[in-house]
Amino acid sequence: MVTKKEILIIEDEKEFAGMVKLRLELLGYTVSIAEDTNTGIEEILKGNYVLVVLDLMLPGGGGFTILERIQNFPEKASIPVVVLTGKTIDAEVKKMLERYKVAALFTKPYDEIEFEKKIKSLVPI
Repeated sequence: MVTKKEILIIEDEKEFAGMVKLRLELLGYTVSIAEDTNTGIEEILKGNYVLVVLDLMLPGGGGFTILERIQNFPEKASIPVVVLTGKTIDAEVKKMLERYKVAALFTKPYDEIEFEKKIKSLVPI
């Protein structure tokens, strides 16, 4: 039996997260949503996710807190992270994202086609 590849979206805007979830499900992925920092960390640690779509502005600490925490778990630190955020991306933010080896960065509003291409390149169906 082939199991679908699981993606975790960590996003506090419910409608936006739902739209991204539907887009990924239509591509053939299984998708879960976490709405805050702590839930996102818990999900990553207990789940078998092949990719995380991460907002940087989240209740409870934010995306950088998640990126930092998963570095402490070598088996989870290698999960590709695609940042999808409304946060202004300046040189300091880019430097931090590079430090955490983020696989891709998209800012809202984002190019859905490029987003899909990137997800499929990181986690082929």
